[in-house]
Amino acid sequence: MNNIEILEQNRKNIRLKLIGILALCAIVDFIVTLGLWIFDLTAAIVGGLLAGLSLYFYLKFRYFSGFEESLKELIRDEILKNLDLKALTKSLQVDDINSHFNNMVKNIGEFGLFKFDEFEVRDICVRDKSEILFYGILIRGKDIKLELKKDLLNLPTSYFNDDEIISIYIATQSDTVVANLKTPLKQSFEIAKDNIQSIIKEIKQLKAA
Repeated sequence: MNNIEILEQNRKNIRLKLIGILALCAIVDFIVTLGLWIFDLTAAIVGGLLAGLSLYFYLKFRYFSGFEESLKELIRDEILKNLDLKALTKSLQVDDINSHFNNMVKNIGEFGLFKFDEFEVRDICVRDKSEILFYGILIRGKDIKLELKKDLLNLPTSYFNDDEIISIYIATQSDTVVANLKTPLKQSFEIAKDNIQSIIKEIKQLKAA
């Protein structure tokens, strides 16, 4: 059994536990509804529903959110081993890209993908105080001589060159790796692997240009 199959088994176990929690919440819903019935019918229905849902989401996030949040990292790490890629070791800083967004960057949400030759690749969500300025893939590298293309992965692409460090922004409006308790993990793995291989293919074509 490989790591993805082990993760899938763990996830199935969690889903069985969630079904049990859902049954428990249904019982709580019934008890609360019955208790409020003597006061008001509407309050009984609404109160029972809120009590059941509140308990379900509390228990779900209290005990299982950590596993779900780690799925993306676990799948990415498995892909890196599968494709013999290096993991990123440094985080992106606001000062690294702030000038690309007219110095409006207040926050960067980052999910590191991989390092390939001179390139570092990550998913990022760049925000100012209230709005998303960019959501997609950022490829950065030093001393790279490229023939720039207007669209990589058939998506809008922008380039910035700062002291021989080139930054390539691909506006995917989505994450490269997507995984949660609802998506089959083998499917998530294959889709993410294909996405990463497509990025590598684009990088190789740029280097060959």
